[in-house]
Amino acid sequence: MIAKYNRISLGLGIPGLVMQIAGRVGAEALGVFALPVVLLGTGLLLAGFAFYAKAKGRHPAWCLMAFLSLIGLVVLSCLKDRSGCGDMKPE
Repeated sequence: MIAKYNRISLGLGIPGLVMQIAGRVGAEALGVFALPVVLLGTGLLLAGFAFYAKAKGRHPAWCLMAFLSLIGLVVLSCLKDRSGCGDMKPE
């Protein structure tokens, strides 16, 4: 796995996942702001998943798994690493 891309994916993906969950769970409390929070979270998650796919040596189109939210994360984490870098060697 390419460590540089993995770090970027964590920096974008974790806040995106938290925003998606918070927007959906707190829809009643957030009111009008729930939809923008969910959409921004989905955008961050898309970017994070794209970098995670690149870290595993996969095509960035795997980022579309972000539309499945947490399930997409499980699917991406189960993909075989094709980067040829071994165990998290820095780029």
